[in-house]
Amino acid sequence: MSPKKNSLSEQALAHDRLFHASFAAAREARARQVKVRPHRAITPLKVTPWLLLQAVVLPLVLCALLFWFKPLLMDFWRNCILFWSSGLNLPFTLSTRLNEAGQYALLLSGVGDDKPLPGRTTMWVTAVVTLLTFALSFGIKGRQLPLKYPLRIVAGVQLIALAYFWWSPGEFPYSIARHSEELMTIGYVVMLATPVMLAMGYYILNQSLLVKLFHTALILLFLAILVPHQVLAQAFIMQHLSVLFMPVLYICFGAVFDALVFVALYSWAVSNAPEDATV
Repeated sequence: MSPKKNSLSEQALAHDRLFHASFAAAREARARQVKVRPHRAITPLKVTPWLLLQAVVLPLVLCALLFWFKPLLMDFWRNCILFWSSGLNLPFTLSTRLNEAGQYALLLSGVGDDKPLPGRTTMWVTAVVTLLTFALSFGIKGRQLPLKYPLRIVAGVQLIALAYFWWSPGEFPYSIARHSEELMTIGYVVMLATPVMLAMGYYILNQSLLVKLFHTALILLFLAILVPHQVLAQAFIMQHLSVLFMPVLYICFGAVFDALVFVALYSWAVSNAPEDATV
């Protein structure tokens, strides 16, 4: 091998050693100077036996309490609905017969029909507004892009409801009172599932037990207050417009809405956790 080639090879090796030395020095300097921890969403979580015990025991205790107090909770919701319904011109009353759960269910009395059907004007106006909403969704771009798909889902459900009520309105089997009772059942199921869902993503955090119980109580209290007013709002819409909007209210603003509310409250609770909650 010629001296020239040996010289080039030695220079390449020297440059390579210099590069690795510089890279190692930069890595050591970063380790000494930069103290930023990775985001806790990607930080490995150490679940201690105490945290695991909380994740198992807390849902069991809280779900048992919710199951035990279910009759009282349902009575509170019905009484709240009856209290506000008089001012909203909603003739809600309680049934004189016990239902399958051993409680007095809601009735909508004092009206000719508990499921007011839509007139032609309501159908045409709703169809025009729904089609315009669906068409406008194609123009949503940029930061508003995620809004496109919920609008299309709501518009799609409403268009299916319009087709149903156009062809066979008399066969619609659901009443406003039944819809209201099912909304309360859905709300109760979401409340019952709340401790279980918190066990998988909140109770395993390294945080004070009292803080976890406090946040759980606030979330359950929020849902307990939300459900009767959700029932009132939807009953008001259907009583003064028609049951044409019951499908979209039930599908898009029933269980799905309650789940989204839980996600928002869960995010609020977790965002208040300390930085070392995942350590």
